[in-house]
Amino acid sequence: PVLNCRTLDEVKKLYKNLALQHHPDRPGGNTEVMQRINAEYKSIIDDPVFKFTEQSNQDKEDYFKFPDIINQIIHFDITIEICGSWIWLSGNTRKYRKQLKEIGFFYAPKKKMWYWRPSDYKSANRKPRSMEYIRFKYGSDVIDKQEKQQIESSKI
Repeated sequence: PVLNCRTLDEVKKLYKNLALQHHPDRPGGNTEVMQRINAEYKSIIDDPVFKFTEQSNQDKEDYFKFPDIINQIIHFDITIEICGSWIWLSGNTRKYRKQLKEIGFFYAPKKKMWYWRPSDYKSANRKPRSMEYIRFKYGSDVIDKQEKQQIESSKI
């Protein structure tokens, strides 16, 4: 499947789906498989095909954090949505607020959602943007509770 990825965003989406299936904290997960997935992810983002080497050190650091962040939240009973390079969380996030803050998420009170962004990706435009606008502009990949359950039940 990795051979079909042409962008870093496609690699990140594939990583997220594989992490949902194989993370050791999830039912049926396997530490050895997850370690191989993490190693493959690292080797892919180091590949000059993606011009990752031309990015700043901070960008590289943020891409390396991405799998760690997904691994830390994958077992939470929340909706995970990736819009561009940002991770948005919705659902019953209140019970996870301390963990989310520790991981590096911020709360967006107007949207009533938590978000993580690469450190240098602050919004240059101070005009508030709706989630619909963000989804339209940057695309959206959502994994909700029902989708997580389908992935778990397909392992049986």
